[in-house]
Amino acid sequence: MAQPLHDWIARQWQHRGIWAYANWPLANVYQYFANRARNAYRTGSKTPYRAPVPVVVVGNIYVGGTGKTPVTCGLAQVLQELGYTPGLVSRGYGRHQTALPVTGQGSDLDWQAYGDEPALIALKTGMPVSVHGNRALAAEQLLQQYPEVDIILSDDGLQHHGLARDFEILVQDERGVGNGWVLPAGPLREPPARASEVDLVVQRCKQLIKVNAETNPETSAETAKQRAAPTTLLFSVALTQWRHAASGQVVSADELKNSLALKSPVVAVAAIGVPDRFFQSIDELGIDLDAKFALADHKSISPDWLDRQTAGTILMTEKDAIKLPSIQDQRIWVAQTTTKWGSDDMATFLKSQLAKAGIKRLG
Repeated sequence: MAQPLHDWIARQWQHRGIWAYANWPLANVYQYFANRARNAYRTGSKTPYRAPVPVVVVGNIYVGGTGKTPVTCGLAQVLQELGYTPGLVSRGYGRHQTALPVTGQGSDLDWQAYGDEPALIALKTGMPVSVHGNRALAAEQLLQQYPEVDIILSDDGLQHHGLARDFEILVQDERGVGNGWVLPAGPLREPPARASEVDLVVQRCKQLIKVNAETNPETSAETAKQRAAPTTLLFSVALTQWRHAASGQVVSADELKNSLALKSPVVAVAAIGVPDRFFQSIDELGIDLDAKFALADHKSISPDWLDRQTAGTILMTEKDAIKLPSIQDQRIWVAQTTTKWGSDDMATFLKSQLAKAGIKRLG
C-alpha cells in the first residue's frame, strides 16, 4: 500500500466517518469469519496443539505498530534473567513461504527466510526461532531442534488459536482502540472487549511511571463498563545507541550528535508501523533532519535507493537494517533500542503466571 494512502486510512480509523460506515458491512463479514475460526476451538470441534512447555502469546488487536517486537525482546530478557531458555514462534511476515517451518538461532539469520521481525528478535535476544503460518507446527519443530527451550513466546499469536497458550499479553499504544471497529471499517483485528480476556495489558508510553492500573487508559469508557480490566503495566522503547552499519562501531545517542561522523545533509528512513515515532525520537536527541522518508511497514530499502541519496548521513531503524546485511555504506547509522518497563512488576507477573502453569524452577 502506498504510504500516503496508508496514512489516510490510519487517520480514518481514528473516528467513525465516511470510511468507517462505508466499510461496516465488510467489517461484519470479517468479524463473522474471525468468530467462526475462534469458536471452532472454543466448542471443541478443533483441538489446539498443547506444547509440553508453557506458551506465552504476545499480540495486539490494533493492527500494526503497537510495539510487539520490543515487548517480545524485553520479555525474553526478563525470562533469561529468571533462568529460563525461551524460544520464539512466529508467522514470519514477508518471508519466502515454505512447506515446513524454518528454524534457527543466531545473529545472522536470513530475513528473507525468517521474516524481518523474527530475524531481528534473534539478533537482539539470542533466542532460537521457528517460523511458519502454522504456529503449532513451528512450536513442534522448535522443541525438536532446541530441546533446551523451556518456554515459548508466540509472536503476534493472539488470533492464532491452533496453539494452546498458558497466558496472553496484549500490547497497546497511544492509539488505543481507534474508532472501536474491526477491519476494514476500523483498525482492530478483534473487538475492544477482547482486552478483558487477556492476562496482561502492556501499555506503550513515552514517560515511564510506576502504576497499579486497574483500567486501560486507552479503552473507551463504554467498553470499560462492560468488563473488569486486566492488570496493566507500562513500557517504553528508548533509543540508547547508534551502530555504524559498515564498521560496527557503537556510540551513545548523545555521542553521535556531537560527532564528526554526523555529516550533513542528514536524512532518516523508517519502514515500520509508525515511522513518526522514529523521527520524533531523533528530534528529541537534538539531531536536525534535512529529510524524512516514511515507508510502508516491512518494505525493503533497496541498494539503488541508497545509491540515489545525496545525504551525508542516513539514519535508520534496526528493522530496516536487518534487511541490508551486506551493505557497506559508510553513511548509515542504525538506531539501537532498549525496552524499558515502568517498574520491576514484569518479572513478578511472569513468576506468578508461570507458577500457575506448574513451573517450579523460578529464581
